[in-house]
Amino acid sequence: MKLEPTRTIDPRRRPGVVMTLLILTGMLIDPPAAAQSSLASERNVKVAYLYNFLRYVRWPETAYADESSPTVIGILTGDPHGRLLNQVAAKKQARGRRIVVREFDSVREIQSCHLVFLHAGTAPADEAEAIARTERQNTLLICDAVVSPQRGVPIRFFADHDGTIGLKINVDAMTRRGLQADAKLLNIASIERD
Repeated sequence: MKLEPTRTIDPRRRPGVVMTLLILTGMLIDPPAAAQSSLASERNVKVAYLYNFLRYVRWPETAYADESSPTVIGILTGDPHGRLLNQVAAKKQARGRRIVVREFDSVREIQSCHLVFLHAGTAPADEAEAIARTERQNTLLICDAVVSPQRGVPIRFFADHDGTIGLKINVDAMTRRGLQADAKLLNIASIERD
């Protein structure tokens, strides 16, 4: 019996495949609103990614006070993804833990979070400060693409050449934070190193 060679997904098609998988698994929140606007659709996709990062990234046990401690997502006050993140937190769990979304008025206040998301409107200076503040913690920092991307961001969203949302994962930044990405997550991302 002759075996077929294993097929891999063409990296240019990965974002489309991911979007299809998110739709099929019901991870897109509020589909009628997403159909009304491409911006709403983009937010839905990013929030679905954020939830899946909680599922496909492993934190050390020391990142949690005890077995009943929630997974904490930190965002800045006024983040346009906040409403959707709170909807997900109210309905889902990640690795058997409930999810809590905390809002901070400034980057200087961010503390005690497992995941911090900085949206595209975040100033580059604030992004740099967030990198410095979270680098020695077990905090997964995710940033939306900005004009001058900073080094040291574990995961960054970017607009792919075909307009889809892509991921760049900096494995060195992940390792410094004591975080480990599942192979399923690494397979859909562009891998970077410092």
